[in-house]
Amino acid sequence: MTSVKVELPVKIEKEGNLFVAICEPFNIVSQGISKEVALENIREAPELFLSDEDVLEMYQDLISSTLYLKKRNI
Repeated sequence: MTSVKVELPVKIEKEGNLFVAICEPFNIVSQGISKEVALENIREAPELFLSDEDVLEMYQDLISSTLYLKKRNI
């Protein structure tokens, strides 16, 4: 299986005493006690999320378009 590194947008919001990291393209959310911890916690989440074959199939079009745009540096 080929491995591809893709940069995904992540938005950080503060909710109470926690920071919440949101990867909107996949609706993945993680949290931490600081912005850095929230980002660290969300880094592996897309890989775990997409390791499910049904989820991967559901998001195939989004993944393909993201890889296409990345190849073209858009």
